[in-house]
Amino acid sequence: MTSYSDFGAETTASEVATKFGQEIRGKTIVITGVSPSSIGVSTALAIASQGPAVLVLASRTKSRLEAAASQINGEYPSVPIISITLDLASDVSIKLVASQINDLVDHVDVLINNAGVSLPERDLITTPEGSSLDLQFFTNYLGPFLLTELLLPKILAAGCRVPRGRARVVNLSSHGHRLSPIRFSDYSFSNGIYHGVGEEERPPMDLPEAFVRTKDGYPGFIAYGQSKTANILHATEIARRCRHRYPGVTAFSVHPGTISTELSRSLDKEGRVAIDSTVNGAWKTLEQGAATTLVAAFDPKLGDVDTGGTVYGYLSDCQLTDQLAARWAKDPNAAQRLWLDSERLLGITSLLSHSNTSL
Repeated sequence: MTSYSDFGAETTASEVATKFGQEIRGKTIVITGVSPSSIGVSTALAIASQGPAVLVLASRTKSRLEAAASQINGEYPSVPIISITLDLASDVSIKLVASQINDLVDHVDVLINNAGVSLPERDLITTPEGSSLDLQFFTNYLGPFLLTELLLPKILAAGCRVPRGRARVVNLSSHGHRLSPIRFSDYSFSNGIYHGVGEEERPPMDLPEAFVRTKDGYPGFIAYGQSKTANILHATEIARRCRHRYPGVTAFSVHPGTISTELSRSLDKEGRVAIDSTVNGAWKTLEQGAATTLVAAFDPKLGDVDTGGTVYGYLSDCQLTDQLAARWAKDPNAAQRLWLDSERLLGITSLLSHSNTSL
């Protein structure tokens, strides 16, 4: 279902960008989570090599964002770059950044929700609606949901100008989503891992001990997995809601691979061993890790895929791999429920709510 069946785990972002240069040239692309030595900057560098109309880079730490932008500008000085500081844990920051982007561009061809955190502590924050959520779930999922929603008018505008499925939202997820379904009754694990929730909301019982460790009752790895499940369901539901009414727009989620980034470098020895056991030591480079994102964003053949219908749109190693997604990440009822609950938590009504046709 992709254009190049020979792309795989060792394919680099530069190789993908070269193949899809015609799809990149002249496009307006927004990328979150761009800092030195990250998947985000590797993604941006590969895209910049093919002459996009403009790259909008949004990240939390101003100095690191500026350093990444400087690196890209140094290698590709002709590419216009807009750098904006973004805190995905703050709805105020998200709204401000979305307003700035909307003022600066008339359309967004591709939004890459690349930013993410892995946190061992609960760190409760209050949603606009008044509920308490752990910082990890808000930053990894609810913040990107809000940013995507606020940029939707520009994404839909791009969708009106391109063939089917060429305007895209790409969510970075992870095979780590297999650690947990969505806990609709207890997002922040206040009741522990296996207690106080229904069976359908519990993680698998046979997880390695390192993954179920808690700090003050909060299982950081499991909670990370929940947020990554949410990223998959979000992308699938965008695609479902757009596939008939806005056919120029679709969405995908990707597993970039296991890569030595800030997320993994913060692991202790036991955590690192646990991660190693899931990938047989096959860690990717940043360039390899960014490759699947570029396939999801620019492979024209994916525009013909029935994502949101018969296909869930989960990619890894540069190929569609729905078969690798956990059953809870392929539950259309969970996707709809999460969407509605996200609207409630954020106190918004999505532009796509009127596109919510029955399953």
